[in-house]
Amino acid sequence: MSKKFLFLLIAMVLTTIHSFAQSTAKLSGKVINTQNEAVPGATVIVLGTERKAAADVEGRFSFLLEVGKKYTIQISSAGYNTKSLEEVEVKAGIDNTFTVVLESKSELGEVIVRSSVRKETTSALINLQRNNTAVSSGIAADLIKRTPDRTTGEVLKRVSGASIQDNKFVIVRGLSDRYNAAFINNSQLPSSEPDRKAFSFDVIPANMIDNIIINKTATPELTGEFAGGLIQVQTKDVPSKDFLSLGVSFGFNTNSVFKDFTSNERGSTDWLGFDDGTRKFPTAFPSTPQAYRVLSTADKITASQLLNNDVYGQVTRKAAPTMTYNLAYGSTKVLKNDAKLGFIASVMYRNAQLKYDVDRSFSQADGQPIFNFYDQQNRYQSNLGALINITYSQKKNKISFKNIFNQFYDDNYFTREGFNNNRNQDIRFYSSFMNQRSFYSGQLEGDHQLNLGKMKFRWNGGYSLVTRNQPDLRTQQYAKASGGEYQIDTDDTRRFWSDLKDHTLSGSAALTIPFNLFDEKQNFKIGGSTIVRFRDFKSRILRYTEASQANFNDDLIYETYDRIFAKDNIGLNGFIVDDFTNNQDKYFGISAINSGFAMFDNKLSENIRLVWGARMEFFEQYLTTKDVTAKRLNLNTETWDFLPSVNLTYSLNTKNNIRFSAFQTVARPEFREIAPFAFYDYEANYGVSGNPNLKRTKILNLDLRYEIYPAAGEAFTVGAFYKRFTNPIEFRLDPGSNSDRRLYFYQNAGEADTYGAELEIRKNLDFLNAESDFWSNVTAFGNFTYLFSDVSFPDDVSGQPVNSNRPIQGQSPYLINAGIQYSSDKAVNATILYNRIGPRLALVGNSEFPDIYERPRHLLDFQLSKRVMNKKGEVKLTFSDILNNDIYLYENIGGGSKEFGGQDRTFSRYKPGSTISIGFTYDFDLKK
Repeated sequence: MSKKFLFLLIAMVLTTIHSFAQSTAKLSGKVINTQNEAVPGATVIVLGTERKAAADVEGRFSFLLEVGKKYTIQISSAGYNTKSLEEVEVKAGIDNTFTVVLESKSELGEVIVRSSVRKETTSALINLQRNNTAVSSGIAADLIKRTPDRTTGEVLKRVSGASIQDNKFVIVRGLSDRYNAAFINNSQLPSSEPDRKAFSFDVIPANMIDNIIINKTATPELTGEFAGGLIQVQTKDVPSKDFLSLGVSFGFNTNSVFKDFTSNERGSTDWLGFDDGTRKFPTAFPSTPQAYRVLSTADKITASQLLNNDVYGQVTRKAAPTMTYNLAYGSTKVLKNDAKLGFIASVMYRNAQLKYDVDRSFSQADGQPIFNFYDQQNRYQSNLGALINITYSQKKNKISFKNIFNQFYDDNYFTREGFNNNRNQDIRFYSSFMNQRSFYSGQLEGDHQLNLGKMKFRWNGGYSLVTRNQPDLRTQQYAKASGGEYQIDTDDTRRFWSDLKDHTLSGSAALTIPFNLFDEKQNFKIGGSTIVRFRDFKSRILRYTEASQANFNDDLIYETYDRIFAKDNIGLNGFIVDDFTNNQDKYFGISAINSGFAMFDNKLSENIRLVWGARMEFFEQYLTTKDVTAKRLNLNTETWDFLPSVNLTYSLNTKNNIRFSAFQTVARPEFREIAPFAFYDYEANYGVSGNPNLKRTKILNLDLRYEIYPAAGEAFTVGAFYKRFTNPIEFRLDPGSNSDRRLYFYQNAGEADTYGAELEIRKNLDFLNAESDFWSNVTAFGNFTYLFSDVSFPDDVSGQPVNSNRPIQGQSPYLINAGIQYSSDKAVNATILYNRIGPRLALVGNSEFPDIYERPRHLLDFQLSKRVMNKKGEVKLTFSDILNNDIYLYENIGGGSKEFGGQDRTFSRYKPGSTISIGFTYDFDLKK
């Protein structure tokens, strides 16, 4: 089929659908109460018609109504005031959904509350924040669509008090990723990284998200393993209407597109995110380092020739635009007895080729430069994601099977040039630094409204798999002394293979028992959960050396990078592989957290709500590896933690809340943090090692917040918090590091205190001109977080705590998010977003080498979209990182967390480039 015919066929289909006028459209809604609970069984009537429905176990309902007509919809349920929504009108080609909140009946009897759909629809997220049991912030799908963000990691930087490191790791309230927990669809996520306790949120595409909530205070029903925030990602569920959506976008990065893009030869399946076997470790090669080392020289030569040595050649092409494709389908089928079967599936593919140049510097303690390097980086990324959710709902019961899969491929080929003062040599360096990550999460969950005392029962069973492979990570270093020629430096010329598999099995159940006390509705919730993880990590490190000093052809050391390890150079007069894999480069770990909780949700009066209780967690962790002497090293930890929490909300009226929270949480070491495995990151120029002696961190948390909700969709909150850490875990410089070969490891500090204040505003601008349709469609929002902390370490001699006069690792002194959004019924939307973090402590130094800070940068994004083709299509124009400020890390000579100053020295800096994207999405409105 020719391309012209295919384009003509698509155009005919779109034109046919565009010209087909619908006479009816679906109106969908959800009924909740002021405690954010669904109101199953609520009666929903379209007055003046015979249409009537009962809300299901989630409080959901739907009708088919005529387009262009206005209706009055009445919602009622026993124990609640009846609410009437007036002048309700459905429109073709858009999502006609809303959430309605029912208030408990007063002593005066039944009251009919009149409202409009527009007021009720206000982002259900604002309502969730107002009535949540815990202090929280969030972002919903409607705002996510109006941002240029493509992954969950990028979305999270829009949430109050949150920032992002390396475009994927979340920092909440200035606390590094290891102090935050991640959930997807009520199931806890494991760490996705081998070198840190963190979940890489770039594996979840933004278009798959329904909403994101960050709980900043604890309740007994949630895990007690966090201090900054508990990130809850909800993927899309049952569609409000049947749909088929196709989308495509092209991004043009100012650093990259149509410029020379250099790499080693690509594999045939790299574009899909999978290596085609080119980088695979040869199966016939001895399976263990010990088996290889006992071979004769002749057998080692034979084994060395098994490696694929035709992989060093460079290929240069023009960098293509970033391409993103989306396909989503959703359907709901009505079964017997008012049961519904919902299905939603989404597939996303993205390919990007990004270029940027990095300046890197290392200095002696006295400021004398060790080296100055210049990197030319060529990053090739492929991302393939899929989501399938199936939900069965029947009156008081709902069962869902939710699945998400993501394959992420990232190969950074970079060349480096510069001068090393310690060695008095010019350096040329070549590296293909590849990561291949897979993520799968599946959950089977149920919600049930029981007939016995209106109790609710929720259960969840889940499995997740995280894999990370680094197949054939290659480095080659050449050095040249003054007046000489470049020759190979075999010590820093290496090949590295690693394989990580992390399996997690989880299960939870909770029973909510309602009862009456003080003439108010109360809830008692009891439940438990278990999470079992298995991690298997193994790696192999090889380098080339002379097969025989007596017979070695000295001319080979001057051979070019693409020919030096050719098969005919592997032999008795050439090179041979040296396997210098360490005993610690392999480990296996098992952990389990068994927990139970009891929680009361008490309405003590019309204005006072108290959520209190406790959680008990029993943690077991076992890790086995070997030490440098090949002696088996077994680490076995068992701890009990009693974690009480109190959340008190005093409502001055329906628009004003005062919240106070006090709770105890913990932060436990990750497998990688206790494993003595060491890895040198040539891209970052430092090594990372674990510490078997790490202890868990205990955190005492206090929160106070005042909230105002002046109108639908509007919020103003101001709060303060305090956290006391005992044995906080930090990533810091090893005292044994030397000037040009630094090693970072994990260590417990003695104590740390963090103080913070937060301000959040979301306001419609209709007050500027009440008669103007324009200003009524404009919303301004922003949040500001100020932070201060102090860390102390025990003195090596006296054992007494010594204040280090610096913030806790990973913290910024402030975070700023701001934006203005225009959303019109005429299908035009525009959003401008601003983000800035204060100087963040990235790497902790020591008395000889200073701390490394990340310099603040202004991040400005803009997006404009227009609905076309009877609102079924949408054209979207996006400008990302308009200002293109440097990403700048510096050695903080002056101390403290001040801005970059005259004494400070560059550690690394580069410009990521601005990106202009144009995209088109078409929604096929599937009519039954």
